[in-house]
Parts: sequence; C-alpha cells; structure tokens
Amino acid sequence: MTARDGMTTLIDTVRGMTLAGTADYTAGSLTFWSDDEIQRVLDRHRIDLRQHHLDSDHEYIGDGTIAYYLFNVGYGNLESGTAFELEYTTGATVGTSLWTLDAPRGVVNFGTNDTAGTGFMANARAYDLNAAAADIWTMKSAYYATSYDFSTDNHSFSRSQILKQCESMASMYGRLADSSFNTSTGNLYRSDT
Repeated sequence: MTARDGMTTLIDTVRGMTLAGTADYTAGSLTFWSDDEIQRVLDRHRIDLRQHHLDSDHEYIGDGTIAYYLFNVGYGNLESGTAFELEYTTGATVGTSLWTLDAPRGVVNFGTNDTAGTGFMANARAYDLNAAAADIWTMKSAYYATSYDFSTDNHSFSRSQILKQCESMASMYGRLADSSFNTSTGNLYRSDT
C-alpha cells in the first residue's frame, strides 16, 4: 500500500513530532516507520466530515460593504488533494479553480472572488496529529522496553533512558490530543412526525 497523495504534509509533520525515521527498527517483517505505517496510525485518529457546513469569515471592505473570501472548516490538519471536496449547500460541487485550501489551518480561500455570502459544505478528513504522535511514541516505547543498562571497562551505558524518554513524549502528546476526536455524532430523526 502506498500512502495517499494528500497525506504527505501530515505524515512529514508527524514524522518530525516523533523523530520517526524510515528504518528506525524492525519488528517481525515490518520496518518502522514507513509513510504507510504513519498513515495507518493517522487513520486511527481522524474524523470524516460529510457535508460539513463552513463558517464564513467575512471582511469589511469599506462603505459598510461586507465581502466573503475566507471560510473556516472548523478543523485543521486536513487531508488535501482529492480527499477534500467543496460543495454549495445545494449539493453541487464547487470547481477547484475557484478556491485554494490551507489544509493545516482548515481554511478555504476564494482569493479575490467575493462569494457574496454563499453557503458552502465540505467533505473532508481531519486528523489529530498529537494523538497519532502519542501512539507512535507508545509503540516506540514497546520496542525499547527490552533495553537495559550495563557497565564495562569503566564505561556505563544507560540504554533504558530511551524508554523513559519515549514514555515521556507519549504522555506529553497524549495530554495535547484533541478530545473532540474521541466523540461520535449522528443524526436523530423523529418518527412521530
């Protein structure tokens, strides 16, 4: 499996947060951390947004006139490329030539084209990078759990320190994780109407 095209920036960011090289260690027949491995962890910490309404970030341009150029998805760390689709509230697709996506911030920019208050929805995938980083540090600590300290010829090697450091980083990123990613929502329909 090859990592999806829109995941490159997210994978690179998590790789930096976890100091995960492409061949840190091998467990069984798997070598950690390929792009696929990091994507697999990220996919465990994502929210799929379907017809998610965007908030307009209107701008006063003078003489009491308001323009609408920017729209907030409400989530950052979005998968870019074909994984992000923009729709009008009617359900029709908005052409990609009309807007750009700032995926890390979760902002759709229409440039100089005032959308005149038109409503938009997004189909997207948002990721909790801190939770993914916590998972990777936890998995690293499992690998390094067999490290032990030893001394020889007036030299002391404290290899167990790497385990403590992995656990510390897992704890730190775990505290930074977004708890809203651990909730689920659904639509309720009344049967008595």
